Amino acid sequence: MRFFISFCVTLLLVFSVAVLEAKQCELQISTANSVLRAGKKQTVCLKVGVKGFEWKSEKERVPVNIALVIDRSGSMQGKKIEQAKEAAIQTVRQLRSKDIVSIVVFDSKVEVLIPATKISDREFVEQKIRSIQPGSSTALYKGTEKGIEEVRKFLEKGFVNRVILLSDGLANIGPSSPEELANLGKKCGSEGISVTTLGLGNGYNEDLMVKLAAASDGNHKFIESADEIADIFQKEFNTALSVVAQEVSCVVTIPEGIRPVRALNGNVDIKGQEIKFGWNQIYSHHERFVMLEVEVPAEESGLTKELAKVTFRYINMETKNIDQLSGRLEIKFSNSETQVKESVNKSVTEDYVELLANLDNKRAMQLRDSGDIKGSQTVFKDNVIFLEQNSEILGGSERLKRSAFMNNIQSQEVDSPNWPAARKKMIEFQNSNSTQQRY
Repeated sequence: MRFFISFCVTLLLVFSVAVLEAKQCELQISTANSVLRAGKKQTVCLKVGVKGFEWKSEKERVPVNIALVIDRSGSMQGKKIEQAKEAAIQTVRQLRSKDIVSIVVFDSKVEVLIPATKISDREFVEQKIRSIQPGSSTALYKGTEKGIEEVRKFLEKGFVNRVILLSDGLANIGPSSPEELANLGKKCGSEGISVTTLGLGNGYNEDLMVKLAAASDGNHKFIESADEIADIFQKEFNTALSVVAQEVSCVVTIPEGIRPVRALNGNVDIKGQEIKFGWNQIYSHHERFVMLEVEVPAEESGLTKELAKVTFRYINMETKNIDQLSGRLEIKFSNSETQVKESVNKSVTEDYVELLANLDNKRAMQLRDSGDIKGSQTVFKDNVIFLEQNSEILGGSERLKRSAFMNNIQSQEVDSPNWPAARKKMIEFQNSNSTQQRY
């Protein structure tokens, strides 16, 4: 049975976020309430994350080591391949002398059109891109693997190491399961290489593309029309240019007596009282976080208790130094219902509610995939009620109202003729909510 977040059973606590010195990321540790109701055991959600700082100017950006991997299979013929070529050319025109680029194309075979190199002859590179012609089948795995190999040639700290993959079709030559592509993404992600996947049209496998991107800490975007290719390509490249931190790692230590339960998002390692997670990069002004659930025992009114200690370490891309951010979070207990209500952090509660809804959104998708359309619609509609109810509890949250509106649309789309496109949008939506990989 679904439950609603109430001010009596509070699941998060507020911590006054300290804004650190300029040119460091900002440590964020918080819950939905700074005061919990005394005398009862309860589940508390702990939000732990960082926010990227701002570059002084675009001229000071970090150099990139980027591979553009472009599907040239037969289904890409016509406007698709022409728009893809133009997008690649626009990207090349933005590169600087320190940047490294490689271009890989694939159909049934893989060809390295431009080996990893610094740009010395832009006209030659553009001519090579314009020469791309559509072929036959789709060796997506091998194409991606070759792009990773090209990035690996100049792999070093201080660069943004990125593969951007554009494809419109199913992987039908070589490894083709989501698990196999996820393993490839996990392997390159452990080396500091992220893969961004851009799926074009209704013919590609969104599960495969999302898992490849997520496992490497990259982005995924659904491109519905060929007319959008250049714009989305540009946005993704600009995102890569804004990396301010790399090799981000976090250790959360929970005191004895408080039990770590689960993470609602992210890939975390929970061992005893210690929780570890991390990301390949943080972008300028980009907030990334993990939402944890912990079980707190009943305590007496008036008591203050430590909930967590947090330490982040990352490479500062401006100073090239390893920065460390540390903080701790305490919670208070009270018998006063007024104190509990007044301690609510609206923004953190919205994050938590949306992540809970996102978990059920995924469950609804699984039901639809199994053929249970009515069951899927029921879960979506329950989500609508859940989101609307919590919007009211928070005094009219527009953010939760928008999420409820989206879930209402999705409940209708599960039984529509346009289900393939709708599913891709849902997968993209779920992934961005889980990872905060948003433009």
